[in-house]
Amino acid sequence: MKMNNLSTQNKQVGTKPDSKIFFILMLITAIFPTKIQAQNARTLARLTVEIGEKDRQNTPVGASIEGITLQQEDYALQLYEVTTSTRKPVAAQLDLTYTPRLYWILEGESAANTKRIYELVQEKKGDESKQAITLKNNGEAIEVKRRGKPVLNYHYAITPPPAGVSELFERGGYIHPLWSPKGSVLTRIQPDDHYHHYGIWNPWTHTEYKGKETDFWNLIKAHGTIKVNEVPAFNSGDVFGELEVTQDHVVFEDSTRQKEETALKETYQLKIWDTGQNSDNIVVDFTSVYRCGTENPLTLVEYRYQGFGYRARASWDDNNVSLLTSQGKQKKDGNSTRARWVIISGPTESGNSGALFMTYPSNYNYPEMIRIWPEGSNNGKENVFLNFNPTMDRDWEMEPGKQYTLKYRMVTFEGEMDAATAESYWYDYAHPPKVEVEPLLTSTKKESTKRILLYTKNGEGYVHENIASSIAAIKKLGKENLFEVDATEDPKVFTDENLAQYDALVFSNTNNKIFDTQAQKDALQHYIQNGGGFVGIHSASGSERDWPWFWKMLGGKFIRHANFQEFGMKILDANHPATAAIPNNWSRADECYYLTDLNPDIHVILAADLETVEDEKKSEYPGKVFGNSFPISWYHYFDGGREWYTSLGHSPEDYEDPTFLNHILGGILWAIDGQTHKKSLPED
Repeated sequence: MKMNNLSTQNKQVGTKPDSKIFFILMLITAIFPTKIQAQNARTLARLTVEIGEKDRQNTPVGASIEGITLQQEDYALQLYEVTTSTRKPVAAQLDLTYTPRLYWILEGESAANTKRIYELVQEKKGDESKQAITLKNNGEAIEVKRRGKPVLNYHYAITPPPAGVSELFERGGYIHPLWSPKGSVLTRIQPDDHYHHYGIWNPWTHTEYKGKETDFWNLIKAHGTIKVNEVPAFNSGDVFGELEVTQDHVVFEDSTRQKEETALKETYQLKIWDTGQNSDNIVVDFTSVYRCGTENPLTLVEYRYQGFGYRARASWDDNNVSLLTSQGKQKKDGNSTRARWVIISGPTESGNSGALFMTYPSNYNYPEMIRIWPEGSNNGKENVFLNFNPTMDRDWEMEPGKQYTLKYRMVTFEGEMDAATAESYWYDYAHPPKVEVEPLLTSTKKESTKRILLYTKNGEGYVHENIASSIAAIKKLGKENLFEVDATEDPKVFTDENLAQYDALVFSNTNNKIFDTQAQKDALQHYIQNGGGFVGIHSASGSERDWPWFWKMLGGKFIRHANFQEFGMKILDANHPATAAIPNNWSRADECYYLTDLNPDIHVILAADLETVEDEKKSEYPGKVFGNSFPISWYHYFDGGREWYTSLGHSPEDYEDPTFLNHILGGILWAIDGQTHKKSLPED
């Protein structure tokens, strides 16, 4: 029998030297009907989906499976839907980018106030599945297909304007074409009435930067533009495909500045869902995460149009298009009203086709006001335009050091869509089903006591004097918190068989080359891929600097530090056990470490207050990119494992400081099983 299992995929990235290369590891499953569970299979968890107050249809759903031992290096994972009479394999996809989350589709109809039961099973590895959503780089755009049919193209390369038109109208960073399920084009770029319109795009029109008005929408003003300076990272999948890229809002050089400046950086994300074989409709999620590009704020000034925009195909006009909003408004009266969703459809080569656009409840000024061209606009021809505008009636100031998120979902369809169907889609998006996860098998270890490996090897180069102190302190923490500690600086312990006994690995002040053979490196990599926990302390970030996998796993690579001095810190996440016992406005004497190649997936919990750090080279790096803060401690999920790091801990005396030891303890306990242990932290 052909086995159904989740296989590992790497995110693909472009080849430009300046590209931010990051990896999203996923596991993908295919559908092959069966009623029998494979021999030697083990059920890891039961997942109960509560449908909620309304019926649902082909709904994407996700659930955290944090704390469940996956062991995907040796086994495959299969999701089954369980009823009283059958066990049906279901396509599922595991995203390990941030917290481990399993995604799948509630295929078919799900009646209100009912439940659907699933089981996550560990099986022998079988054949890899076929990917329903595929993404491919054609050198100028990322082409997205669903089951072999085109969905959309995201253009990252610069598109020149038509012949004879000003070069100011060139730009990248937009979606076109957007296709209907049967292949009709629904978007348009560079129409001769508005050359700056680009399919689906989202610049800001009326902004204020350094006291001056800057327009990123009307390109002819030559204030600025949108630039994509990297090839997007992307991956295909059996449930969804995704794309991520940085789009810069660039202010042009003028009399007040000697060179271009990036006033706003946008992390632009697309997720394209396969909603099952019984659904033709295509679901696409858009997420934009904004942060200031310099130490200066950017104000999005109240204006009638800006933000997420859609320009429809040329053949649609007042006479043939249908437009309906969630408030019952139409093309003639919908402009400057608020809407949760908007349906737009009209005649195409495949009959009637259209798209449903939705906004998300967490968006600024939700539900946003919409800009549409009313009947009679543009002489009544080629005049179908939609814009969700959160700043139509108020300003929005974006401050340095903070991030701001806007989310939208789109559904393309054939035929007609009524208000009830649109409302159902919006309900799925805004109020996804709740999933209860019941772990059934979280570990294969026989011992109840946790065990960690404390590794302290240094290669040729600087060796810290704190290693003996750190070993003694961590062993003491182990005795007080019921985990055993094996300390060593011998890399020969890095074998698959030996590492399998440990719940976490702690690299305390390792530095430079810390492995002797490739087999030792492979053992570390296998351990992480099998769901292991990792802790890095201080100079661990200076270890194996020529091994990209290692510094992606740790979260970054040491480059230099400021002189030893007392400096302040900012708690960015007080809910993590590593920061739970740290006082506000904590300051201490240490080396303020600077790391490069920071993995964008890290979740920073503690940062250095750079305003309190004296450093002559601070303007060179970290410069203005990080504002007044630089990451000191973080956690993330990478390649199947859990990783926590702190750059603190230079002095031997640090390992006698109760506050610092609570910081270390919280990181270790989290790495062991991903759970919070605030009650276990010893009192100061």
